[in-house]
Amino acid sequence: MAPERAKYTDAQLEAYLERIAYSPADKSMPNLVEEARARIQNYPLEILSELQKLHLATIPWGNSSLHYSQHHTISLHPDSLYEKMVERRLDGYCMESTGLFFTVLRSLGYHVYATGGRVSPATSSGIDTGLFASLGHMILIVIIDDARYMVDVGFGINCATAPLPLQEGATATCIAPSEMRLVKETPIEFIDKSQKIWIYQTRKNPESPWLPGICFSEVEFLPQDFEAMNFSVSQRRTSWFTHQFVCVRMIMDPASKEIIGQCIISGKEAKKRIGGETQTLQVLENEQDRVHALAKYFGVHLRKHEIEGIRGFVSELK
Repeated sequence: MAPERAKYTDAQLEAYLERIAYSPADKSMPNLVEEARARIQNYPLEILSELQKLHLATIPWGNSSLHYSQHHTISLHPDSLYEKMVERRLDGYCMESTGLFFTVLRSLGYHVYATGGRVSPATSSGIDTGLFASLGHMILIVIIDDARYMVDVGFGINCATAPLPLQEGATATCIAPSEMRLVKETPIEFIDKSQKIWIYQTRKNPESPWLPGICFSEVEFLPQDFEAMNFSVSQRRTSWFTHQFVCVRMIMDPASKEIIGQCIISGKEAKKRIGGETQTLQVLENEQDRVHALAKYFGVHLRKHEIEGIRGFVSELK
């Protein structure tokens, strides 16, 4: 008999919903979890979209554990993810943040599974070569009324900000004026040209070219698959995650409840990007500056021994 997948308790779900500032529509319900489950029964897609946006606006995407720790490793155990991002209120990179969201959605009653994706170099270079990196990303597929939706909360500045139906060419606003869509194509490296997979694309505005972000299939991946992927991404010497520190949090408009921008730490800058315009918030001269910026702009509070863990690393600011 296959082992049962982990689920969070109602007490853990309550803490998670408080963490992401979930606001109940029916305040007469005894707790947030019961209210959320009731709404999900009637409006599953709408609540899924709401939870995704709140998660993105609250839980930063970043790789602090690979730089600010004594162990420089990442665990994907559901309880480790919960302790790190809910109780400690720290950041998490793709398989951490999406892994947490995966267990939350399952625990709330969604029909959801995870699959693996390959990231395109175009996300950093801005040039589409048609190539993709090795498997190193987690994507969720949520099934609602027999329709399937791609859901992602772990792709940094290029992350989808709403569930995308697995329908070719369906275009939606990502962070205005940028747009996102899914297309089905055959990667140029495939030998069997009859095989087509989903490609998540974004563009800066309606006049800009589409650039690939992730390619993925609908095949379900198992926890042991992500363990192998996580080890590669977090420990391989050629992985940029191991030698560059980054942190991103989406900015939500309190009135419209839409994602309107991003707060970013990259290199020696903390910056804010809204409506395609970028503003430098702070120049980071040293580790003290960056640690303070993490606390001020991201709510990430590191402990002394975690801060000391970056000493001697290439990512240390001196």
